[in-house]
Amino acid sequence: MMSALILLACSMLQVTPAPAVAIVPARDLEADRKAATLALEQIIKSYRDELGVTAQLEVTVSAVDGTGAAGAAPSIKMKCVFGSGRRALLSLRDYQLRLDGGRIVATHDSNPLAYLDVSDQGSPYYALFNAFRSLPFPELALALGENAPDEVCMQLMPQIPDVIPLRVDDDEIDGQACKVLVLQSDDASQELKLFFDPETKLIETSIGINRGAPDAEAGAALQWKVQSKSSRPKEKPTDKTFAFDSIGKQKVDGLAALIVRDPGAAEDRDVAALKAGEPAPALALPKVGGGEWDLLSARPKPVLVDFWATWCGPCVGALPSLAKIAAEFEGKVVVMMVNSGDQGSREERETKIKKVFADRKVALSSVMDLDGQAARRWLVRAFPSTFIVAPDGKIAGVWVGNSPRNEREIHEKLKELCGEAPVPSTAPAPAPAPAPAPAPVPANG
Repeated sequence: MMSALILLACSMLQVTPAPAVAIVPARDLEADRKAATLALEQIIKSYRDELGVTAQLEVTVSAVDGTGAAGAAPSIKMKCVFGSGRRALLSLRDYQLRLDGGRIVATHDSNPLAYLDVSDQGSPYYALFNAFRSLPFPELALALGENAPDEVCMQLMPQIPDVIPLRVDDDEIDGQACKVLVLQSDDASQELKLFFDPETKLIETSIGINRGAPDAEAGAALQWKVQSKSSRPKEKPTDKTFAFDSIGKQKVDGLAALIVRDPGAAEDRDVAALKAGEPAPALALPKVGGGEWDLLSARPKPVLVDFWATWCGPCVGALPSLAKIAAEFEGKVVVMMVNSGDQGSREERETKIKKVFADRKVALSSVMDLDGQAARRWLVRAFPSTFIVAPDGKIAGVWVGNSPRNEREIHEKLKELCGEAPVPSTAPAPAPAPAPAPAPVPANG
């Protein structure tokens, strides 16, 4: 009987096999890492292509825990134009940065008349990092970082520097297929995911996580999420794209020196420059050599007002022409130079002005805009800026810069106001005022 039961059990096992269990093959970690490294190399290449890349980036930093976001800081935005040879135009926190030829030139929106020009010390990325510290934009490392992929990994997000390429996954963003390059640290406390277009190899979203960040609360992690709108520009960037014209601008020795800390300066950006026919603003300033000068005291004669600075090459170059005008129209026209934008005490500025006049052998009168407020009232955008005020107190013409055409038109306008010549019917219109921009930096006097 027992042997019959054993035979029956054996027969049942044979006719009723155990259900099949799906076997998931183990990932080949070595192959995954090779594929991830190759993907990183391709992405780097895409950002350094001669066709260039334009990008609008926005990063949000937040603390996250097991339930989701626990708090976020205000986002930071940056606009970029990248070219081959690790060249770039960057707009970040009101700074405009040009990287080209081993140099970094910086300006600030509050002050178009000053600039910083420094060497990148052979590494444009690290030069930016040393200046701004927090740069959680992977695109900067991809376009401007080192050549070796393992070094670029350290630069992708400085807050998570220990990640290495791990694998490439398939995903989608807004219904569009994309690839995800996953980078992790050895202990998985740091992770960076780069969501990129499989065709262009340009980044669309970046998410970085640091689970051991010292600034995070217990049990939470810090997350950096970067939204990217990147594309190829319509025209390939050229040398002109990254060039910077320093004429008429003052070189400073640090980023902080670029900023005009004047609450009213931002308002000037949205105000149109002065035009012919408008009333001339008030102008009463201390004279070089002592005393004061007031625009009202010069009326009813026409008055030529020239805003200039001793460090401005075109301004100094225009002095002989202005001295010639002052001599030709002596007794008929008042020519007054308004020195603005220079640094130092009143005495130091007087010394500079007198030296420039002596070096150029010119006899001109000048007043000093010690705090830069006169330049603001007259909405001066660049040096030199020349205004002619008619006897009725209205502006008769505005000229920006120094050129033969400007000299000719200024001379003709003064002859017209003095009744020495009719208005030329074919005379070209005065050069237009420059586009609205911040007022010049107030001098520390």
